[in-house]
Amino acid sequence: MQRLILVDLTPVGDMNPAMRICAILTLILLTQTGQAQSFKKADWNVRCWDSSKRLWTDRGINAMTIVQQEGVTKITNTSGIHKHAHLILPRQLKGDFTFTIELKGGYELGWLNREGKDEMLYVEIGESQKFDTYEISRQGTRYSITRNGRFRPMVHFRFDYGEDAVLTLAIKQGESAEIKSAKLKR
Repeated sequence: MQRLILVDLTPVGDMNPAMRICAILTLILLTQTGQAQSFKKADWNVRCWDSSKRLWTDRGINAMTIVQQEGVTKITNTSGIHKHAHLILPRQLKGDFTFTIELKGGYELGWLNREGKDEMLYVEIGESQKFDTYEISRQGTRYSITRNGRFRPMVHFRFDYGEDAVLTLAIKQGESAEIKSAKLKR
C-alpha cells in the first residue's frame, strides 16, 4: 500500500530554529518510507520440482540457505532436489503491478504458475558481477520485464497469461543470488 503524505510548511519562516529542524527531520523520515525495502524472508517461499506429481511444490523457505549481511540478502539453493529451485513471492497479485528488485546472480526471473504446473514466463538472468535492477510488470494483459531500464526478451513456457501466477526467482542447485532490495507497487 502506498501512502501520500502532505505536510503544510507554509509558516516555516515563523518557526523557531528547533521546530524547523524537527520539521525537516520528520520530512526526511517520512520520505524514506517510500524507498525500496530490503528482502523480508517471511514474504517468500521455496518451490522444488516433485517428479512424481509433476508439479513445483512448496518446500518452505528453509529449503534454501539465506544469509543477510551488510544490506544484502544472499540466497543459496541448498535444496538438493532438482537442477534448480524457485524462490517465490506466493501472494496473489491481482490487477496491475510493478515489482522492482535489485539482484545479482540467479538463473531465471519472472512468473510461475500459482498451482505449481510447469508453466512459466521469464527472462534468463545470466552471469553478472554487479547488481542489476529488474522491473517485472503487468499492466492489463501486457507483461514485461526490464533490466536496468531496457526491455528483455521473455521465454514463454506453456504460460497462459492469466492472473494465476506468482513471481519467481529460479536459482540453480549449489549457486547463489543476492538481493539488495525488493519492492512491490500496485
